Amino acid sequence: MAEQEEWSSNANEAIHISVVQAGDKAPRTLSTFRPQFTYPIFGDEEQIFGYQGLRIDLRFAAHDLRPNIEISYDKKFKAVGDTKAADINGILKEWAPEESFTKIAAFNSAVQNDAAAADFKPPGELLESYTSKGRNFEIWCGELTDAAVQKIIERMQILISFFIEGGTPLTLDDAEWTLARWRVFFV
Repeated sequence: MAEQEEWSSNANEAIHISVVQAGDKAPRTLSTFRPQFTYPIFGDEEQIFGYQGLRIDLRFAAHDLRPNIEISYDKKFKAVGDTKAADINGILKEWAPEESFTKIAAFNSAVQNDAAAADFKPPGELLESYTSKGRNFEIWCGELTDAAVQKIIERMQILISFFIEGGTPLTLDDAEWTLARWRVFFV
């Protein structure tokens, strides 16, 4: 039991979620936080076996929520019979889009060099603009049939399982008529 604890990591503590945007020379972090729940992904105990010093960085580009997952650790458990370290990439691939698994250098370059980021507008139509505490805000609305809306939803769906108790990701490959009844709001 002691060895299992030595090689187990609390998933809620290992995962660091960040929102980043282009900086002077490299992307800069706007905010970092941890998930509330990880049991839908890593099981009821919210433990990841097989690593010491485990850190999972899940980054999102602030404008279009382009995701990136980077996994690092100090030591990985050497398999003994059927006992082996959790396949973190394999587990996360069921919850995050394929583009999440690009190398961090490619992600940083994409964020840093995205010419559309400065003028980014959410998909859909602008419903309202307002100012609060000296900051300008806009409310946009788009249909779930819009490919650009679907892309943003696909990129951020893992957050549903991390922050909504019992939440499940949306099915985006339903027939168009079922998707047309849903509106997505962006602030």
